[in-house]
Amino acid sequence: MKNSEKKRIVLFASIEPAQHEALRYIAFKKKRSIADVTREALDRYIREESAQYPGEELKAALVEARVAEP
Repeated sequence: MKNSEKKRIVLFASIEPAQHEALRYIAFKKKRSIADVTREALDRYIREESAQYPGEELKAALVEARVAEP
């Protein structure tokens, strides 16, 4: 299933101006959207944090599956 075919939830979050500038710069350099860079960062954060909670269901497998897609 392509990313465009997946249901997405809109997230509104206030971030610091420096965080926005960093995201904008990284997205520009990678030729990707800020949203895509943010999703990648969230996926990485969830994977790392979920390792601290063994045995608890954090849906990390779903995150790993999405990251593994081409």
